Amino acid sequence: MKLKKVIITMLLSMCAFLCTAQGFVIVEGKTKHELNPQITSYSSDAQLLTGLYEGLFSYNPLTLEPDYAIASEYHVSRDKKRWTITLRKDAKFSNGEPITAAHVRDSFIKLLATPGAPYASMLDIIWGAGDFRNKKCSESEVGISVIDDYTLAVRLVSPANYLPKVLCHASFSVVHSDSAVYSGPYVLSEQTENTYVLKKNPFYWDAENVKLEEITFLQSEDEKENAYLFNTGKADWITNNVDAEALINKSSLQIGGEFGTAYYFFKLSNKNPYKEGKFNPWDYSEFRNAILEAIPWKELRANVAVPALNFVYPLTGYNSPDGFDYTDVAEAKMMMDTARRKYGILDDELLTLTFEISQFTLSEEKKDLLKAALLPLGVELVITEIPSYFYLSNVPYSSADMFAYTWIGDFADPLAFLELFRSNSSLNDSGWSDPQFDSLLERAASGTAYQRYEDLAQAEKILLDSGMVIPIYHPVSYNIINLNETGGWAMNAFDVHPLKYLYKKEVRTSAANVVMR
Repeated sequence: MKLKKVIITMLLSMCAFLCTAQGFVIVEGKTKHELNPQITSYSSDAQLLTGLYEGLFSYNPLTLEPDYAIASEYHVSRDKKRWTITLRKDAKFSNGEPITAAHVRDSFIKLLATPGAPYASMLDIIWGAGDFRNKKCSESEVGISVIDDYTLAVRLVSPANYLPKVLCHASFSVVHSDSAVYSGPYVLSEQTENTYVLKKNPFYWDAENVKLEEITFLQSEDEKENAYLFNTGKADWITNNVDAEALINKSSLQIGGEFGTAYYFFKLSNKNPYKEGKFNPWDYSEFRNAILEAIPWKELRANVAVPALNFVYPLTGYNSPDGFDYTDVAEAKMMMDTARRKYGILDDELLTLTFEISQFTLSEEKKDLLKAALLPLGVELVITEIPSYFYLSNVPYSSADMFAYTWIGDFADPLAFLELFRSNSSLNDSGWSDPQFDSLLERAASGTAYQRYEDLAQAEKILLDSGMVIPIYHPVSYNIINLNETGGWAMNAFDVHPLKYLYKKEVRTSAANVVMR
């Protein structure tokens, strides 16, 4: 009986702590966060950056539609090519300095001028942005003009009604010349090897509605320890790596589909200096499509929650082209033989296809499955594993022919995926280009909603027909969070939850609620 009373006391104390504490602890996997929003494309950074930075628009936590943030309103000209954006006058940086239209323009120009900035090409819809990014014109020729301290004019190449959705992304945040100054609801107050501590920004324009005084990102890969932290109230939200069986409150497990695709893709010689000047069969669609015909799709997708037949995540109203779900070994062999004859490769010459993956991407069984499927084509599949923390940053510099990626779309539109293969895109790591594909993406920017989806679906078909991508599955998000205790958090397809909306609910627990065993 005495032990039971002790347990009750501990549980009630824990509840009292949860009700009154202003701190909030998020447990995540181990990673070194890139805190410059302009040079990261990793979803692991996106969550933290929602606290430190803000742009003209931000994601609505429920619908993911654009909400006004630093912008207070905008107007679009009759020809849809000139946007006039008004900034709120109470927006300030974390040092108390007012955020002006000049700061917004400087942030966009800095993004365009940053080599390797992954999302910079999304601004190519702005007049002169693409040329400036590629050093073909001066900064003064970019169609972003400061009208006054709180008014910005943006001139577009063609209409782009999706622009506010794009500008919600962290890459388009307003940044200060001092990297220790932030535009979002929080500031970084402390950083160690395994923790990032954010504190409320008192100068944030909406500080009154930011409820949490402090948020700590704690990094841990120990699944049992993470479950213990959650069970004992020492962690409020766990983003991954947890022993689900050890959780006391199983209803805290939040599972949902993500607006993303896990896929493999080829990298062509023009992005691979190690193969420059050499014949590379994987530069040619005939060889790539022979591989895709031989892929054991059913077995490769076994045990995934949501198989991906296409590259673009299915959207309401979007007519996805036919995807990949059928294996034809005989057809694959015939296609490979035809390609060999066309390009003068002997029938008995063994072709090597190097496939680089991050650790734990594929089981040994599936590795052997892929190797066995390609060997009848005279193709030796060589698989190398790279540590996960190094994998993505290494892709541009690797000599491999094929890579595994998981891409989470940043706004609810097919372009969020197709932009990865546009010729001049800063997100294009493959080196693939197709004029018709590019033309369709360009035309889609100015068409009606229906015509836009038709053009983008046709563009996706061209990409799939090229044999450049091997779609595997659509990812599923796993979060551990008690929604009876935490507010401002909702399941969504991006699995991004803006930190400014989080708060702790008042939870009252009496001894009668504690079940004794």
